Amino acid sequence: MSNKCPHLGLSMQGKTALLSATVEDGKVTCNAHGSAFDMKTGAPVGEWCPKLPSLPVVASSLRASTLVRTTFNRAIASASAGDALETVVGVEIHVRLQTRSKLFSGSASAYGGEPNSRVAPFDASLPGTLPVLNAGAVALAVKLGIALEGEVQLRSAFDRKHYWYADLPHGYQITQKRSPIVLGGVVRCQGNLSGDDAGDERSTDGALKVGIERVQLEMDTGKSSLAEDGRGTLVDLNRAGQALVEIVSEPDMRSGEEAVACVEALQRMLRYLHVSDANMEEGSLRCDVNVSVRTSEERARGVFGERVEIKNLNSLRSIARAVKYEAQRHAKVLAGGGKIERETRSFDVNTGKTVVLRTKENLLDYKFTPEPDLPSLVLTSADVEAIAGRMPELPNAAYERLVSGGASPSASNTIVAFPSTLKYFDVAMENCGAAKSADVANFIANEIIGAARKDAGATHKEPLSTLPRAASARRVGELLGKVADGTLSGRMAKQVLEALMNSDERALGDIVDDICGGGQISSDDHLRDICHSVVRDKPEEVRLLQGGKSKLMGALVGEVMKRTSGRANPKDVSKLLADIVAGEP
Repeated sequence: MSNKCPHLGLSMQGKTALLSATVEDGKVTCNAHGSAFDMKTGAPVGEWCPKLPSLPVVASSLRASTLVRTTFNRAIASASAGDALETVVGVEIHVRLQTRSKLFSGSASAYGGEPNSRVAPFDASLPGTLPVLNAGAVALAVKLGIALEGEVQLRSAFDRKHYWYADLPHGYQITQKRSPIVLGGVVRCQGNLSGDDAGDERSTDGALKVGIERVQLEMDTGKSSLAEDGRGTLVDLNRAGQALVEIVSEPDMRSGEEAVACVEALQRMLRYLHVSDANMEEGSLRCDVNVSVRTSEERARGVFGERVEIKNLNSLRSIARAVKYEAQRHAKVLAGGGKIERETRSFDVNTGKTVVLRTKENLLDYKFTPEPDLPSLVLTSADVEAIAGRMPELPNAAYERLVSGGASPSASNTIVAFPSTLKYFDVAMENCGAAKSADVANFIANEIIGAARKDAGATHKEPLSTLPRAASARRVGELLGKVADGTLSGRMAKQVLEALMNSDERALGDIVDDICGGGQISSDDHLRDICHSVVRDKPEEVRLLQGGKSKLMGALVGEVMKRTSGRANPKDVSKLLADIVAGEP
């Protein structure tokens, strides 16, 4: 239905609307608007919107007022029961930059270390210390902005964000609230996410596009933890002052799965750019999500429900679980006639539920003020162009390259997850001879990366970082080249790979002779003799095969492979057996 009643706009803003109505001919008519609904059924008549909340009623008699209120509420309940709620998600991602030193001091910016062993005077907010901006951090932020297709600001500025925590020595965080270094941009997520919960931000092939509102530089806080005896708080300032960028998205996601796809796409981009290692488990990437729900009518009007922020999610699985739970909680509150309050919540990974950290009444007033100790950050067009000229291949471009070369989407997705795995594939392709790109991609994705992940036990780490030198990309490429030219079978290649993964650095030919007893047996007299012996030894299977039981060919081929210890070429064996069964010599 169209939505023209002015009362609706008032009610959506939390105001109290006043309805003057006339009751006649079995229907109630709004005197202000002229729309009506049936008194018996509650069904709307004309262009009245049935989702309008219950309103106080003024009519010519008490009886009329009661009828209007009762019938109107019934119409509301009926409409709400059948109106599915849409989940709306936005993300705020804090990324630790891969700089050698911190954002405003010369102290080392490495992960870990003894508590308070990497703290410069400025990090501890000692009197008289001043911030000195890290130019390397600025370059990384610009590089990220270019990759996101955002608008790099030639002039940006820093602000103080005031709040007090024990691990924030200054009593404020230096950030870029009012004038960030990058405005706008987009994250393009691989894969089709155009299911039932698809939102509006989709490309023509169904892939998700998430708009970026801003990217801003800021310094990190320290880390506080509860003392072992529970009597106090321990503060470690190693992290204080580390260089961060905060990436704020538009509310373009419609499920936890889409939020995960967005964060995963950003992870890959950050790694390819060498902006950050983006390991959530080590705190290099921390994610906050904003969740709300809305009706289809609110979606049509372009408005959003009240949002709730869930802080510090440190895994992709937690993001999906937190969004799902919070959306269900919103729906339950609204179905019970309640109201969603703006809150900041945390997610308990053990219970799968969110809990309140701060309510609207207790939300912090950060009192942003310009940073007096730092001038505006001024760049030139030449600065930005110089960084743009050194941009590497990005993960989406690499993915498209692999898929267009014949690799499956699944194998391509696995290979482009890390820059190191893509480089491994590219080097293998340079040394694989006549092997097809699809075969190389599948072998690396399934037999090498899959096995490495299983051994490592942690999917967030680069799976090939502990690969032995014997299983280098060059040697694996040469191994697959032998499969392509018929020297080895796929089964034999897997046997050789197992030796390589166990650090066997002998020449491939020596490994093949030792493990496989030599190369693959192709169409020669020896193989033909073996096929003849199998046919003689399996007369019943041959008779059924000649009678049309074509599946029995597989059993005969298997017997030949068994007698040759897997060294025969299955295609050659199948052709020889078919000729022999058909009566050819």
